[in-house]
Amino acid sequence: MSTRLFSLSALLCVLIAPFCLNSVAAPAVTAKQGFHAARLPASFFAGNRARLLAELKKMGPGTIAVIKSMPEQNRNGDSTHMYRQDSDFYYLTGVEEAEAVAVLDADSNQAYTLYVRKRDQRREAYDGVRLGVEGALQLGANKAEAFPAAEESLKNVVSKAQRVVLVSNFDEDFRRKMLDWIYPFGSDNNHSSHKRILIDGRHLVAEMRVIKQAAEIDMLQSAVDVTVAGHLAAMKASLTAINEGEVAAGFQGTVRSMGARFTGYDTIAGAGRNSCVLHYLTNDHDIEAGSLMLLDAGAEVGYYTADVTRTWPVSGQFSKEQKAIYELVLKAQNAAIDLVKPGRVHHEGFDTAMRILSDGLVDLGLLQGDKDSVYKSGAYSRFTMHGISHWIGLDVHDTGDYQMETGKRGGRRVLVPGMALTVEPGIYIPKDANDVDVKWRGIGVRIEDVILVTPEGNRNVSDKLPRTVKDVEAVLKKRN
Repeated sequence: MSTRLFSLSALLCVLIAPFCLNSVAAPAVTAKQGFHAARLPASFFAGNRARLLAELKKMGPGTIAVIKSMPEQNRNGDSTHMYRQDSDFYYLTGVEEAEAVAVLDADSNQAYTLYVRKRDQRREAYDGVRLGVEGALQLGANKAEAFPAAEESLKNVVSKAQRVVLVSNFDEDFRRKMLDWIYPFGSDNNHSSHKRILIDGRHLVAEMRVIKQAAEIDMLQSAVDVTVAGHLAAMKASLTAINEGEVAAGFQGTVRSMGARFTGYDTIAGAGRNSCVLHYLTNDHDIEAGSLMLLDAGAEVGYYTADVTRTWPVSGQFSKEQKAIYELVLKAQNAAIDLVKPGRVHHEGFDTAMRILSDGLVDLGLLQGDKDSVYKSGAYSRFTMHGISHWIGLDVHDTGDYQMETGKRGGRRVLVPGMALTVEPGIYIPKDANDVDVKWRGIGVRIEDVILVTPEGNRNVSDKLPRTVKDVEAVLKKRN
């Protein structure tokens, strides 16, 4: 089922429209054109529950799974952070509400029970309509009960199970409650021949999420399309911006106007020396003339997030030194992307990229010595500092192992179609690197794209956003 409501070409046409810096909220995109309220179909979540139930049945009779929603998080004394559901819970239920618990019973014909908050007219006047029992049933539950009355029912279900597979990522209080129910104080259960077992189910769901289904790929593409629009708006804003915050606002306002209720992570918009700070989040320093702007930002659409980084000159044209570093990073990224294909090992891209960056840093005079010796010493890591790839999907650093216990390739994970990952090499030369020629100092470059492993090789999901020096400068020139 397609969730994309308009084509990328139409999206880019919208972006060519005039853009006012004093209103960096973004181009004219109507709600009808955008991705507002984009969600996957109920059949997607039902299919995921069926897959998990099949795994539970393999564990034997008396096995249940208990999946807990994300708890609300306090922001300060009298408010909470905007609520975003736990990714595992959402993947299995589609429920976006707090204070919910899902139970899957491998032995029951009515396997799916959903426990939710009770309807409350007063609270709903403040916070919005709640699902309640009726809403839970409409979302596919076989049975539903409402808290707080349902607490005893949930306790009874858990207490009677032989195996409880718990999927709870962030709610430590709930985990402790489960322990009390499974192993009650004073019980002789631990000496029983049918000892109950609590199993951490997070890894089980994590591995389910590694291979993206068609609907997920489509939603991920939607998130990337919106992200591309945001980056282009930020590039436009940077040409006349005084402060990094204006550039961040260009991105954030654009993606929100197009239906991204969240960004997948806090936006990184660093200019000059701040481009060398990997997770720079302040975004409120003035922009020096002639500096580079590094924007690492991704929109979240329908709970799936993009993760894209571009680096560009706020003057509209790279200096000689900026261009040299940029083209070296791009060379490493292209080589790593070429290795994203079925049958290759995930880590190969890192090794290849680091060799290219190391050799290039020697060529530029930033590292000294024989290329083989320099690479083997790891001296390049001073200017590279991080890995170049991670899974992406419901989370920006999505779930799933990078190493497997078995396999023919030294335990490292082999790529297969349906995996989605980033490729993001970078070079960072701090402003205070006093042993480096001054012409290089303060240059930070990262280039990051979302790559899908396909049966034929790979697809750069974010390839509509310019990457080459020529194309980046052309976009900046066109927007002057």
